[in-house]
Amino acid sequence: MNPIEIKEFGQMPDGQMVYSYTLKNKHGMSVEFISYGAFMRSCVLPGAEELDIVLGFDDLDDYLTSMQLENPPYFGCLVGRYAGRIHQGTFFLNQKVYQLSKNHGSHHLHGGINSFSRALWTAEAHLSEPLLTFKHVSPAGTDGYPGELRCSLTYSLTDDNELKMSFKAESTEDTIINVTQHHYWNLGGHHHSVDDQVIQLNATHYLEKSLENIPTGNFIQWSERPLKDNLPMELRAGLDHTFVISDDAEIQASLTNPSNGWKMTVRSNQPAAHLFIGCELPKHLKGKEGVSYHATSGVCFEMQNFPDAPNHEHFPSCILRKNEVYENNTIFHFVNQAHV
Repeated sequence: MNPIEIKEFGQMPDGQMVYSYTLKNKHGMSVEFISYGAFMRSCVLPGAEELDIVLGFDDLDDYLTSMQLENPPYFGCLVGRYAGRIHQGTFFLNQKVYQLSKNHGSHHLHGGINSFSRALWTAEAHLSEPLLTFKHVSPAGTDGYPGELRCSLTYSLTDDNELKMSFKAESTEDTIINVTQHHYWNLGGHHHSVDDQVIQLNATHYLEKSLENIPTGNFIQWSERPLKDNLPMELRAGLDHTFVISDDAEIQASLTNPSNGWKMTVRSNQPAAHLFIGCELPKHLKGKEGVSYHATSGVCFEMQNFPDAPNHEHFPSCILRKNEVYENNTIFHFVNQAHV
């Protein structure tokens, strides 16, 4: 079995070729990525029936068109340079005020207009094992960010059904950074709903936010028993919240589908998990296989720093100093509890 399959996926408007890369393990699990936006296009769990558990599109034109929408769905891409919102698109660093692009009303969202999600990444496939490395250089001044940022994003798939993500970046100047993966998961398959799937978190607080989804700087308590209770309905409906991860947490979050036994656990070195349940997806959005996606088609577990951290001194620092290395390491582990 070839652990990586490479195919042409389409051409960019300027003629550059976009490729797809499918990682496979010995159990029959496979994960497909494309070089545009480093999107994860599919994640198929092993079993008698093919179960594709992430939202996505069938062709490149749909991905390109989706990123031009007023509220892009960001189906499965890498988000950066800064995930989440930055209030008014401004921040202060080294006695200087920086103005970023405003692509979400009066605010900066998910890296702005020329974000990682719209970049064409180069790829290095390790043909002897299911391991893939994307690389990208974000020029100094892109969307207003200081410093040229050199990035690498590595995905690997183990025979234990672990999907590992390792992102690293270095900058030529002091800058800010906060990346995350924006995969929409559904353990019943991308054509179902996550309504009956159990969401759990190893966290006791989440960030209070304004009506424009900007953190106020306050924290709200929601549970005294991390990972023992399903996410309460008052948060689940319209879920778009940043949860503060417990410092001693080995597993930050999990998603379980009681109907088929599949469970996904999430481990990360990031201080927060931003959960988003697709409540603002454009209506009548057609995804893979012509499926009409809706508000509960999938749930994102975005492992990251806090949104708007540059403007809140008591939030974890998001500053990347010149020639230092930023890292985001996240592992998604899939187990079918019915077969354990």
